[in-house]
Amino acid sequence: MTRMAIFLIAALLSGCVSRTDYGQCVGLGDKQNPKLRYRVSARNVIVGIVFVELIAPPVYVVLDETFCPVGPAETFQ
Repeated sequence: MTRMAIFLIAALLSGCVSRTDYGQCVGLGDKQNPKLRYRVSARNVIVGIVFVELIAPPVYVVLDETFCPVGPAETFQ
């Protein structure tokens, strides 16, 4: 049972995207860089849903890795 829990945690940590070429991913309450464009990371959301029974993974995804930067923000002048 303990080995299974360790395996699931390892799979979770290897499955989440925590950074892109443009910077760190941020959670719901984190401040986003106004110079970057962010999108919800579908991969992180799927990992959170798959591990919903463990409680910690979905909380981790929501608080730390919901939005990932995908490029520079478009400025309209």
